[in-house]
Amino acid sequence: MNILEISKNYNTQAKCIAKLEKLRWGKSVMCPYCDSKRNRAVKSEAGRHSCKSCKRSFTVLIDTIFESSRLPLPQWFMIIGLVLNAKSGLAAKEIQRNIGCTYKTAYYVAMRIRIGMLMPNTKLHGIIEMDESYFGGKARKAHKISDSDTSIGGETITLKRGRGTNKISVAGMVQRKGMVKTQVMEKLTKRNLLAMLKHYASKDNSILVTDGFKSYKELETYIDRLEINHSKSFSKGIVHVNTIENFWGSIKNGVKGSYRAISKKYLPFYLVEFEWKFNHRNFRGNQLDEYLKKAVTHQKELEYWKAESTEQVKDIAYEKQKE
Repeated sequence: MNILEISKNYNTQAKCIAKLEKLRWGKSVMCPYCDSKRNRAVKSEAGRHSCKSCKRSFTVLIDTIFESSRLPLPQWFMIIGLVLNAKSGLAAKEIQRNIGCTYKTAYYVAMRIRIGMLMPNTKLHGIIEMDESYFGGKARKAHKISDSDTSIGGETITLKRGRGTNKISVAGMVQRKGMVKTQVMEKLTKRNLLAMLKHYASKDNSILVTDGFKSYKELETYIDRLEINHSKSFSKGIVHVNTIENFWGSIKNGVKGSYRAISKKYLPFYLVEFEWKFNHRNFRGNQLDEYLKKAVTHQKELEYWKAESTEQVKDIAYEKQKE
């Protein structure tokens, strides 16, 4: 849905509330505190309901990314539309210029929107590619990073390219013509990679494709594996990791072009954004509706949880959905 359609269809608070109520509850309003359907509308405030069981009042915004926000919902919907349509990401400063809000509000809303992009854990199957990438400053032989550089995460280090670097390491898996999964890792050890593989992939009727990194050899104890030797070629029939490398390229182009620098602490949330966009690359329906269906199920408290890995963020969101 483009910006003109959003501004036409959701130009009032009441229209936005009605849309969220339909997506979250359908025809029967349900109390988010006690799950009771015995409630009545409060006449003094549009969109507010009073539960006859627990005697508490509520709106559809309770326990969602929209809760406690003073920004009007029409502006929320407008920003969501902008973010969804920006393939390479949308910086908070650009949201500030487009909407006319403060930078603090723009950043706050953008982070909550990324929370709404969290998806439940679904197992990858079929042909699965696995690769790792490194995020940080530009590689220079004698370039030192001080403690004040938040895009790296702390220590004074020398940047270099590839394995053995001090940059932030991220492992990724993608199902051919399917979804992608990522995870920030402190160390790319055999144990960590195997744990990620077991968490995200189904070994039945599946085959893993990797490059020649020695830590991937241990994964053969769990799943059948094919290896592409990059010193000889980058593709040999179905044996390649070009899909996941294309995903890494889209993230780095987004960081370089839109975000400029991302701290290690918040990198998992930006990975979630690029995962969502990759996983919906072939989606032809109403992407705003698709997003809002997920967004009304995620609790706002997740924003304040300082994640150490993308996997932990997704697990918490998935457990919240099952409750």
